[in-house]
Amino acid sequence: MNLRRWFTLFKPPVICLTALLLLLSAGVPAYAAEGGAVPANDESPSGIRLSSLETVIDSYMTPARMETTGAVSVAIVKSGKIILNKAYGLADVEHNVAADTDTVFEWGSVTKLLVWTSVMQLVEQGKLDLQTDIREYLPEGFLKKLKYDEPITLLNLMHHNAGWQEQYTGLYFLQEKDVPDLAEALQIFEPRQAYKPGRVVAYSNYGAALAGYIVELQSSQPFYTYVNEHIFNVLGMEHTSIHPMQQDNPAAGIARDRIQGYSSERELIRQNQLPISIYPAGAALGTTADAAKFMAALIPPAGSTSPLFQNNATLQEMLTPSLMYEGTDMARIAHGFLVNEHAVRTLEHGGNTTAFTSNFVFDPVSGFGIIVMTNQKNEGQYTTGLVDSVFGTYRPESYSGKLPDTTEVAGTYLPARRAVHGFGKMYAYFNTADIVAVNNREYNWNEQPSSQFAPDAYSKVYWSANEYFVRNDQGEVEKLSIQSSDYFRLTGLALYSVRITLIVLVLGITYTLFALINGLIHFSRRTIKRMAGSLPGLEKYHLLINTSSLLLVLNIVIMAYRNIGLTSYATIRVHLIINILYCLLTAGYIVLLLLKLRRSDSRRMRKAMYILSGLSAVLFSGLIIGWDLYF
Repeated sequence: MNLRRWFTLFKPPVICLTALLLLLSAGVPAYAAEGGAVPANDESPSGIRLSSLETVIDSYMTPARMETTGAVSVAIVKSGKIILNKAYGLADVEHNVAADTDTVFEWGSVTKLLVWTSVMQLVEQGKLDLQTDIREYLPEGFLKKLKYDEPITLLNLMHHNAGWQEQYTGLYFLQEKDVPDLAEALQIFEPRQAYKPGRVVAYSNYGAALAGYIVELQSSQPFYTYVNEHIFNVLGMEHTSIHPMQQDNPAAGIARDRIQGYSSERELIRQNQLPISIYPAGAALGTTADAAKFMAALIPPAGSTSPLFQNNATLQEMLTPSLMYEGTDMARIAHGFLVNEHAVRTLEHGGNTTAFTSNFVFDPVSGFGIIVMTNQKNEGQYTTGLVDSVFGTYRPESYSGKLPDTTEVAGTYLPARRAVHGFGKMYAYFNTADIVAVNNREYNWNEQPSSQFAPDAYSKVYWSANEYFVRNDQGEVEKLSIQSSDYFRLTGLALYSVRITLIVLVLGITYTLFALINGLIHFSRRTIKRMAGSLPGLEKYHLLINTSSLLLVLNIVIMAYRNIGLTSYATIRVHLIINILYCLLTAGYIVLLLLKLRRSDSRRMRKAMYILSGLSAVLFSGLIIGWDLYF
């Protein structure tokens, strides 16, 4: 048979086979190439040769950094293979225990990627639909605090725009015996719905945990069992646990006991291992090598199928952007994975617990990824700084759109991820983000609202696809959006609410102390003169309301300084009841003034003080009502 006849005979199957290979190799979304040039196969996105990566990372661990460093674990993944896995520093500083590749770290919110992967597995099997109202999957009446009738979908949960406000109580438990099962925890922890679904992005632990519970219901097995069976066992992640008390892998729990947790300045956090109630949102822990196995399954070599899915079409769908910045085609979230810009476009997720920080970053196009885990709270020089060194930073000159004039965007912004109603309402106003104009290409943040920003809270940040400003109908900037949350621009009286509150508190406390001292002097004079009988007229009520005002301030201070995240609502309730009783006492005092002041034989100066005490109590009550310090 000659060559031409041979080729003619086998031409159709060759074409089909070629098409099939091309289809299989399309296991990553083409969109990622828009974020920058695809790095060479032997280079990181920042241009570091793969053979030099370990040396570069070693040199990053300078003596100055290591002085305030606990343990750092770094893994590099390339096209489905782990090419670097190395640990630095001390897992236990007090006992000089070095970290190694067997050291277990807490994942924090990186755990949510296990939730989204589980959801997509069930979508692939036809057991879940991303567009279906989640109430069809939940027991009837399961959600009791919904404000809006609009459907909430699994995509809303992935996009953190189901509308729930932040919840400050019941997330962690001090004792393992107190941790309820997932269904009960979700009902105890359920936050109020503050926004219409799909309107506002406000990062939500509750939404991710609820998605985990839906996986539990549709798979007919506990979520932690599902993850172990369909992810950990499939990938050989033998040193990882997702159960809040590590019941699914006791050996991982024992390994966790061998590492301590520290502040960003390497100060020991004594109680650094706390079980989380809604555990799908952040309870995973394990070795970095195991986490790298999970990442490797998300960026398999060209032509191979991820072991997590039946075909790469599902993987491609999961890693394709599903939420854009409002009014743009700029990618924001890909089915729960946050879209970020470095030298290339990446998918990532960071995590924080009471004493650990992690970051999980990869580029689906080049198949390159990095995982950094530390045993320090709110750590940034490694989980952000080292990642930037390896992945490179975004170059704003490569953005084709018009950069905004920062004089337009300068101002104070309030995070959408906050308690909109209830006693935690005030916290967001004390944690606003201020933007100060520098020039038409740069601006300064006064805080670090997202893990992708540089660790220096006052560092200069370029406008990029990582942030987007939304204008109203009048063309005025009213909202700043980053991947995981919106920020609303504060205007009018709301902008000065904290200052007004502080002024009222200072004036009220100053007057209360003056009134009490004056009353004590007045009482002492009566005692010295041996004046018989009880205190005249309104004097005793005047002393009572001022004493109550002082106790109220003390009550609010105690409530504010408690670690709310580690407190149950039942514990906080006593403080809220005291605040309600104070408002009732104030109302009673005002009624007494109206009934008795004109008939009182007290001197004019004393009457003026009675009135000022009433006014002070009304102002304190106004703060209680205005800041929702009663529920």
